[in-house]
Amino acid sequence: MTLPDRPAGVVKWEIGLPPDLLQAIGHVAVLSAHIEEMLHKIYWVHAGLTDQSGPVVTDNLNPKRLSEDILKFANMDPAKANIAADLKTLLAEFESLNTKRNHCLHWIWSIASPKLSEEIKFGSTAPSAQPPFELKKPAYKQAASATETFQVKDVQKLYDDCAWLMVRLRAHTIPEFELRAGRQRADMLGATSEVSFADLFWPAPWLDRPLPPETPPSHRRASRK
Repeated sequence: MTLPDRPAGVVKWEIGLPPDLLQAIGHVAVLSAHIEEMLHKIYWVHAGLTDQSGPVVTDNLNPKRLSEDILKFANMDPAKANIAADLKTLLAEFESLNTKRNHCLHWIWSIASPKLSEEIKFGSTAPSAQPPFELKKPAYKQAASATETFQVKDVQKLYDDCAWLMVRLRAHTIPEFELRAGRQRADMLGATSEVSFADLFWPAPWLDRPLPPETPPSHRRASRK
């Protein structure tokens, strides 16, 4: 319920951040929700859960616990050695990006120059170039003096990295037969920038790789083209 004494423009008074930065932060927020959903679905795949039973098990698991358990499940089956190796790489990337994402979404944004911040905040000036922005850990957190400096391009790069991570994780939620069929259809479309459409839309670098030598012969799967 809106407070009856709220002036029409009050929301803009205490932000002072440009639209392109706010848009980039919003993109990161939207993508991070998709990535977390992918982690749940990958967990269900390797734990043998369904879309109905999965939420009962993982509803309250945080991303760190999801990642740890996914690797434990994948490593239980020697035939999934290549899948487990790819997941290990992707989950390490997720941990790194998620730290930056948490800072972007939960730390305190400000313009590094206090004078410029006040001028922009109250509309008396518009910078000709993007100023540096400062991220500060909230006062209620330990070591609250910690700060980071960001440009808009840094947040946009974070978005691009998250977008590709989401595509790579999504491939781990798709059954192998469907993944192969999708890659085959995409291969027929050609390539762009020296990357095949199969690897662009259906990336699955673990498919058809020989299993590590230590994998017991009984667990080796024949490569299916």
